Amino acid sequence: MSIKTWIAGRFPALFRESQEIRIHEEYCSPSIESYYKMLAIESAINLISSTLTQAEFKTFKQGKEVKENNYYLFNVEANPNQNSIRFWKKVIEKLVKDNEALVIMQDENLYVADSFERKAFAFVPNIYTNVVIEDYKLKDTFREDQVFYLELHSNKVKGLIDSLYDDYGKLIEYSKDNYKRANARRGVLNIPTNYPITEKAQNDLRNLLENNFKKFFEAEKGAVLPLCNGITYSDLTNSTYKNSSVSRDIKNLVSDVFDYVAAAFQIPTPLLTGGMNSVNDEVWVNYLTNCIKPISELLEKEINRKYYKKDDFLNKSYLKIDTSLINPIYIIKLSNALDVLTRNGINTLNDNLRMLGRDETEDELGEKRFITLNLCPMENMKGGEEGEEENRL
Repeated sequence: MSIKTWIAGRFPALFRESQEIRIHEEYCSPSIESYYKMLAIESAINLISSTLTQAEFKTFKQGKEVKENNYYLFNVEANPNQNSIRFWKKVIEKLVKDNEALVIMQDENLYVADSFERKAFAFVPNIYTNVVIEDYKLKDTFREDQVFYLELHSNKVKGLIDSLYDDYGKLIEYSKDNYKRANARRGVLNIPTNYPITEKAQNDLRNLLENNFKKFFEAEKGAVLPLCNGITYSDLTNSTYKNSSVSRDIKNLVSDVFDYVAAAFQIPTPLLTGGMNSVNDEVWVNYLTNCIKPISELLEKEINRKYYKKDDFLNKSYLKIDTSLINPIYIIKLSNALDVLTRNGINTLNDNLRMLGRDETEDELGEKRFITLNLCPMENMKGGEEGEEENRL
C-alpha cells in the first residue's frame, strides 16, 4: 500500500474529486496590467499640451504683428466643436501615441484626423486618403500641401515603450504576486495518525478546513480557532516570510516606467511625476529647451510652409509661437546676463531678442552695440598711477 493510498483512506475529505487542483499555464504567465504605462503616457500628454497651450501663436503681416482671423483660429477656436486648448491637446495626443498627426483645413476650420492613410512619394506631393474625423470618413483625397502633417520622432517611441513595458509589466505583476504571497497567512496543520475516520469526524475536519480556517484567516480583528481530536496548528507567517521590501520594489519598478517615458519625450522626471521639490530653474530650462521647443518649432514650420506658403513668408507674413511667457521667472533671471552682455558691447538689442525667442526690431538701434562709460582701455588709466605713487611716499 502506497503512502498516498493510506492517507486517502484515513482522510478521504482531502482527496475528494472536486478538490483536485490542476496547475494551468495561466498561473505561470501573469496578466500584464497597462495602467502604469497608460498613466505615465497620459501624464506626458497632459504636461506637454498644458505647457504648449500657455504659449501664444503670434501672427504677423508684412512684418507687423496683427490679430486677425488666423490669430483667432490658432489661439481661440480651431473649429466649431473645439477650442484651441482641446484642439492642440488632441494634436499632442496623436503625436505622442502615434508619433504622427494629420490636421486638415475644412471651411476655414482646423480638424485633427483620428485615422488616415498616407502614401509617400519621392518627387511629387504625398497624398492622404480614408481620413476619419470623429467617426466620419471623408471621401476627399488630400495632397501634402493641403494638410499639416506632423511627425515627432523618426521611430514610433510609443512602440518602443510598449516593447519595454512588456518586460516591466511582467516584473510588476510578479512583484505584486510576491507581495500577496508575502502577506498571506501560512502555517502547518498537524493531524494525528489516530484521528477518527467516522463520518462525523470527517465532516468536522472538512468544516475546519473549508469554513473555520477561512473565517480565522479573514478576521480583521482578533480571532480564536478551536481545535480538537489532537489537531494542532503552527503559524509560520511571521517567522518564515519577510515582506518589508516588497512594496518598495513595486514602487521602484513603477518609477522606472515613468523614468523611461520621461526620457523618451525629453521630460525631466520630477516634472512628470509631480515631484515639485526637485524642480528648479535648470529643470524648467531643460524641459522647455529639449521637449517644448522642438515641438513648437515643428508646428511653427509646418504652419508657415503650408498655411502662409513661401511668398507670404518671404514678405514677412508668418506665424511665430512665443513660448517666453511659459516661464516668466526664467526671463527675469536671464535679464542679468543680458544686461552684462549688452553693456559690454557683446550683444546687440536684436541678439537679445533672438535669445528670448522674440522677433528682431527693424530699427537701426537693434544692430548697435553699447558700452558703459565706466569702461575704458587700460592705457587711459595711467594718470592715476603718479598720484598713487606720491601717496605711497
